[in-house]
Amino acid sequence: MWKVFGIMKSRDITLSSLFGIVIFFQKLLLPAPYDKFVTLFLQIILLCLAFLTTGVIGPILTSLISGLLTATMRGGLPLMTFTVALLYGVLVSSFNLLFRVIEAGQLRRRRLMASALISTLFTGASSASIAIALGLMPYNLALVSALMFFGGLQGLVGGYLSGVFWVRYFHNF
Repeated sequence: MWKVFGIMKSRDITLSSLFGIVIFFQKLLLPAPYDKFVTLFLQIILLCLAFLTTGVIGPILTSLISGLLTATMRGGLPLMTFTVALLYGVLVSSFNLLFRVIEAGQLRRRRLMASALISTLFTGASSASIAIALGLMPYNLALVSALMFFGGLQGLVGGYLSGVFWVRYFHNF
């Protein structure tokens, strides 16, 4: 179950692909950067569940698929869209490994919440910094603060809920 970079089963690839497609479809609802106020919630839940169900490569594959699909939809800077999406998946996998969210076969929910929070804040800060530096988003302290606050809140609650979903529904998956 805990594959680092080994051979993935077709079930793992299918599940990660499905999660990536769901993330893409929910990003169709709102334009950027306003989608960050609501879409991170589902995204972090699915990325954490991808890690818990398929291992380290799960969030990376999920974000790769969602990033490719979202980059085709958003005409502005598809490379930035793809890179930020992939960064998010890599950070979720890395921090989940670093914090050992699964220890002795048990899920450590607080560690999962911390991992989701840090991954979300780091990705949000990187994305906002790049967008401001490129002139895509005006530097507005209130907007940046609101993005970071709501992003962090969604990361924290999303990490908690993914732990709840894992224990209740996915643990024997």
